[in-house]
Amino acid sequence: MCWEDEVSDTGNDEVRILSSGFGKVVFRGQEWPIRHLSLAGLLPSTHHYMTYDGSTTHPGCWETTTWLIMNKPIYITKQELYGLRQLMQGDERLPKAKMANNFRPVKALHHRTVRTNIDFTNAHRTKACPSMHREMYYAGG
Repeated sequence: MCWEDEVSDTGNDEVRILSSGFGKVVFRGQEWPIRHLSLAGLLPSTHHYMTYDGSTTHPGCWETTTWLIMNKPIYITKQELYGLRQLMQGDERLPKAKMANNFRPVKALHHRTVRTNIDFTNAHRTKACPSMHREMYYAGG
């Protein structure tokens, strides 16, 4: 699953639950119990998404992954983002690097098919090409 996170003053209650334990699980192998976490509350409030078949994010980059892209972001506060950036990739003995900026750059589509569950035709009651609808766009909020 792929999602966009957006810095916000209010954040997300479920992200707040997760971030309260960041200081206890800085290194690989550390544990902290999470109680009363709603996965549905963690995800954006939307039923609209896109999918495409792509590759894994680690070396090998096998073409065996179906990516799910939500059309709304998950909101996170500056403090929560800072906490995420303090997490380390290695263990306490060999900490390696912080997990900050661990994203892949945008790659070419390579003739992949992007699928969506958004019904553009019924939403606008027309048979015009969906790309012609200026009011249909993806944005946070």
